[in-house]
Amino acid sequence: MDGRKVSAMEDRLEHYLNLWHLTPEEAPLQTPTGLVAKVMWQNQPCILKISPEGGDEETASVLSHYDGQGAARLLQAEGRATLLERVIPGTHLSEFLIKGQDDQATHILCNVIEKLHSNQKFSGAYPTLEKLQEGFEKYLQSGDTQIPLALVKEAHFIYKKLVGSQETPILLHGDLHHDNVLYDEKRGWLAIDPKGYVGEPCYEVGAMLRNPLNCPPIAQNPERIRTRVSIICERLNFDRERVIGWAFSQAVLSGIWSVEDGESPEWSMGAAMAFKMSIKEIDFS
Repeated sequence: MDGRKVSAMEDRLEHYLNLWHLTPEEAPLQTPTGLVAKVMWQNQPCILKISPEGGDEETASVLSHYDGQGAARLLQAEGRATLLERVIPGTHLSEFLIKGQDDQATHILCNVIEKLHSNQKFSGAYPTLEKLQEGFEKYLQSGDTQIPLALVKEAHFIYKKLVGSQETPILLHGDLHHDNVLYDEKRGWLAIDPKGYVGEPCYEVGAMLRNPLNCPPIAQNPERIRTRVSIICERLNFDRERVIGWAFSQAVLSGIWSVEDGESPEWSMGAAMAFKMSIKEIDFS
């Protein structure tokens, strides 16, 4: 983030500290996605997040929709600023994988999904899964070759098939993975940082299947993938073929987004190739 943007964010921080009568507890943290500050509000520990221009616009409305069911509670919102309950101690679910407890982590993610999806009625305009597939088309026209074009075309074909045969769409978190689920000592495991997409429930598990990052022995291991998918399908009554299809096509799309952000698509491509091994026996024609 350049100096001018940092200065503007600091000005906005001061604005919201005054507007909501917040007491800062320590210096704010500048992150790639904006500014995060630990504050107190009405004797309650909270988190103030301020996103830059071009940041996620739907976070506040999605959290409002969840109303604390499986997600951190939204307390205040204005523009790109959100005031959230602070998740304490805030242990990331990814720590379970470090301890070799991937099955337990997968069950926890299923528990969170059940809560997030419990309210299927929603209002408002959010990006649709149909809209997201434009990423494939843009990449194929870009001239970039970091991702094999044959792989992009295959993923795009499967993605279109899945989009065209969706179940009743709901409001999805859209980025539900191990580092976006934190433990609260009073309320259990809670999701943070939703993107807010509209699509079928089965789409939701794509992010968790290709994560956590930098852990190939789990996220890119065919045996682990099969076990994870089995748990997901049994717990959430999802169709196995659709789960694998979404996981594969989303992994390629994630790689495309990495290229657009000037980052390497290597991690996403590793996950995509692992999922590709699982779709050989599936007929998406």
